Amino acid sequence: MARYFYTDKGKTLGPVNPDQILNLILNDVLSLDSLVMDTRSPRWIKIRDIPELMRFLYESDIQISDWAEEIALSGENNTSIPLFFHIPTSRLITLSIVSLGWYEIYWLYMNWRYLHYFRKNSTSRAFWLALINPLAIMRIFQNISNDKELSIQKEERDFTFNGIIWILALLILFIFASGIINYLAHIPFLVSIFVSFAALTLSLCCIVPVQNYINTANNQYNKKLSTHTFGHYLTIILGILTWIYVLILWIPALL
Repeated sequence: MARYFYTDKGKTLGPVNPDQILNLILNDVLSLDSLVMDTRSPRWIKIRDIPELMRFLYESDIQISDWAEEIALSGENNTSIPLFFHIPTSRLITLSIVSLGWYEIYWLYMNWRYLHYFRKNSTSRAFWLALINPLAIMRIFQNISNDKELSIQKEERDFTFNGIIWILALLILFIFASGIINYLAHIPFLVSIFVSFAALTLSLCCIVPVQNYINTANNQYNKKLSTHTFGHYLTIILGILTWIYVLILWIPALL
């Protein structure tokens, strides 16, 4: 039954039913802290304070992530949470090489997480839906460029092009490092080795300026470094296993 009103861009819309509320949350139109009004009541109430809606959301097949819970799980208070993923640039470079690019996927995930849960205070779709959508990845780079607190720096940057080249470089890296192209196109493994390292270098050239930009603002606000999560260690392990695999492919070619 459609009985909830909500506001979007200053307009009151509705009524909508709980299923429509769920879709609005997944599309970042509403969050759990958005105000809605039941047709049976004249009061505007946060979605998280309406037991009926919260029960429906958590019983649905789609997992809803609560940004407030994300803050609590991070172990940080609002003032100390970094604006975006805050790590030394040297660590980003080192771990990207050690993991053969997998750490860069984790880097993207962490910036997506900070963007949606901490910067927008919103509930969003699962990260993998953004990962398989090049436009969604580019929007992450665009949001970093347009973030008001990051733009306190003298030099404004637009990292959209960085995002485009980064996607292409990482795709080329995984295709050539995996050896798929060698078997399909009969390309020598020496060529694959050269292209893989060139693509890894290019991908780092795309994200290192972004990390420097993020770090400069975080340091100005005296933000702490981001804490390690499970994904940090997972990508390192995955990278080591990937290195073992590619070395098995490359060593015969080098010998």
